[in-house]
Amino acid sequence: NIPLWNYDTESYVMWVDISADGEYIVVSSSYGKIYLFGKTSNTPLWIYETGSADFYSVSISANGEHIVAGSRDNKVYFFEKDSPTPLWSYETGNDILSVAISADGQYIVAGSYDSKVYLFSEESSTPLWTYSTGSGIRTVSISSDGEYIVTGSENGNIYLFDKDSSTPLWSYETGQVIWGVSISADGEH
Repeated sequence: NIPLWNYDTESYVMWVDISADGEYIVVSSSYGKIYLFGKTSNTPLWIYETGSADFYSVSISANGEHIVAGSRDNKVYFFEKDSPTPLWSYETGNDILSVAISADGQYIVAGSYDSKVYLFSEESSTPLWTYSTGSGIRTVSISSDGEYIVTGSENGNIYLFDKDSSTPLWSYETGQVIWGVSISADGEH
């Protein structure tokens, strides 16, 4: 139970994700920093810094090749693991509270406090579609193949989408704020 290594980010750690093979770890922090680590060293492979806006959420593809981040500067950022320079970014109407990426890195989903769900392809910062729930999106998840997306909102609704349509397959009202959702790799559960 002894850590292999540790690292002082000098600020709050907001989110952590690890690639499916355990080779790469991505960490977001307050004060606008993202860190990418390899599993064997506490020396970051790279650090990306906005300068001020907290990164609320990060997600890394199964093979560690792609990373997505959501920030308080209202932007979704998309990276390749080999560079701290984003391949693209997209500005929404409010804070990005949650992001998720498919296993192969092809599809990215983001939930924003502007009440919208955004689906992107790795190839472009232009959303494939958006959907407005009427309430801030707190949490998102995507199946491994990118076929299904689930979201949870502040007004207590859970939504399930197929990647090919911005119209939900179904929604369910819980009456409570949805803080976390998850979907199985095949999207069946």
